[in-house]
Amino acid sequence: MANQKHLQLLLSSSATNWNNWRQENPHIVIDLQNANLSKCNLSQFNLKEANLEKADLSQANLTKTNLSKANLTKANFTKVYGRDANFSLANLQDANCFNAYFIQADFSKSCLLGVNFQEANCTESFFIGSNLSYANLSRGIFRGVSFVEANLNEANLREITLNEGDLTSAKANNTDFSQGTLTGIIIEDWQINDFTKFEQVICNHLFVSSQEKITTDFQCFPHTSSFLQFALNKNSINDVKLNEVINILEIKKMAIEEQIQQLINNNTNQHLMAS
Repeated sequence: MANQKHLQLLLSSSATNWNNWRQENPHIVIDLQNANLSKCNLSQFNLKEANLEKADLSQANLTKTNLSKANLTKANFTKVYGRDANFSLANLQDANCFNAYFIQADFSKSCLLGVNFQEANCTESFFIGSNLSYANLSRGIFRGVSFVEANLNEANLREITLNEGDLTSAKANNTDFSQGTLTGIIIEDWQINDFTKFEQVICNHLFVSSQEKITTDFQCFPHTSSFLQFALNKNSINDVKLNEVINILEIKKMAIEEQIQQLINNNTNQHLMAS
């Protein structure tokens, strides 16, 4: 159960008064376990390192709220409004963020193991180095999100909107991207395996590095193999190797032309001799 003094002070204070109290009492560990904070306005509150395990924050206002290093295990963030919220280094394992609004929020290096982000809007948020193993991001909007060095192994990204997302050095083994929109993603040094799925994904261009863009006339790839053929094989021949291939073909062409000319000359000589 939550510490009732902490809970009452939180509910009765403005962000300024609460933050001043926390600054004056840095040794106090905030205990808000199982607290009912549904629909509360916690905008700009300092809840850094607070214990909010299993707390109900559904439909709360978390605009610019500091939840860095907080314990948010199994917390309820359903339909929360968390623009610019700071969740860096926090533990959100098995938290429910269904239909939440986290525009430009920071989840860097946080534990998001098994989190439900289904239908959430996390546009331009940061998940750098975070652990999203077994998380559910299906039908979520993650446009422009940074997943640099994130762990997405076994995650469900079906029907995700991931336009312009950065997956540089991300791990996506056994991850399901099926029916997702992946146009403009960066896939430099990402890790995938034979069980990563890309069935019916939408993508007309992507970046194999931050500086190298590849495009296709296709809009939708029906199978994983067709998408990977575009995303991986097209970059297997770089400009240097391509020039080498062209040179080899030119040499072969010249050799064939010489052989043809030799045959023509031989036939001509034989014809003249026969005459």
